[in-house]
Amino acid sequence: MSGTSIAGEATEETLPAMIVAAEKAGKARRRVNRGPRVPVWAIVVLTLSAVYFLLPLYATAVYGFSNGKHFTLQPLWDGLGDPGFQTSLRLSLFYSVLTTLLALAVVAPTAYMVELRFQRLRSTIEFLSILPFVIPPIILVVGLSSMYGIKSPVNLLASSWAPVLLMGGYFILTLPFTFRAIDNALRAVDVRTLTEASSSLGAGTIRTFMKVIVPSISLGLVSAALLAFTTAMGEFTLAALLGYPTFPVYLLNVNGWQPHMGEALVLVSFLITWAGVIALAAVARRTPGTQVVRGGPM
Repeated sequence: MSGTSIAGEATEETLPAMIVAAEKAGKARRRVNRGPRVPVWAIVVLTLSAVYFLLPLYATAVYGFSNGKHFTLQPLWDGLGDPGFQTSLRLSLFYSVLTTLLALAVVAPTAYMVELRFQRLRSTIEFLSILPFVIPPIILVVGLSSMYGIKSPVNLLASSWAPVLLMGGYFILTLPFTFRAIDNALRAVDVRTLTEASSSLGAGTIRTFMKVIVPSISLGLVSAALLAFTTAMGEFTLAALLGYPTFPVYLLNVNGWQPHMGEALVLVSFLITWAGVIALAAVARRTPGTQVVRGGPM
């Protein structure tokens, strides 16, 4: 009886302490599940950034979807039905897609060979890839016009090769983004080891690149494609001065005589760009082999 009484008293004495300990453990688990607290300054910066980004879009929508007195979608329907809009959009999409394919076809193999065999040329290639940041597009257009324009002996602008000038200019402007994205992806995997392993199994350089390297850097390729497409899609200076009525050029012209319709179409351009971003992001998430570490794909 005495043993039982002592045990019972001990249980009654330790019960409050056990309850307090259990409550503390539960609070600790809840803090772990909630994760680290977001700093106040981060919330403030994010809020200000969202306001800075969304407020112009809101103002554009308010002005574009109105006739000066009340809300209406008529400017949008007028813009979508305008033949100039459809022609310019098709032209921009066509050249943007071609520029993206050209950038991937040229930059990806070049970056692969530099990483694999020509490490001494890395500094030179990196310097050349950032030159478009230093040279403004207006200077690029003047140079292209002087070299291949109407007053030059070549005069590509008056021939069937005229689109080559526009695509070449687009390619140069997208070079810093595409090269960095692909080069970072290549440096995240052990290119030399993967190539040697593939070669030991009898694969040639081209087959190794297409079957081994490309799947390993697919996320970098998707990022490069996204950057090239959005850069070419929104470029204005080259197309305007070379005489191509692309979508940005059309938007500037239509804002001069139909401002409400022009602002409504600006939102369409924004939605097209973001649709491309979302689509490429979805492709990147579903693409196998995008998670890589040094030494090979995971």
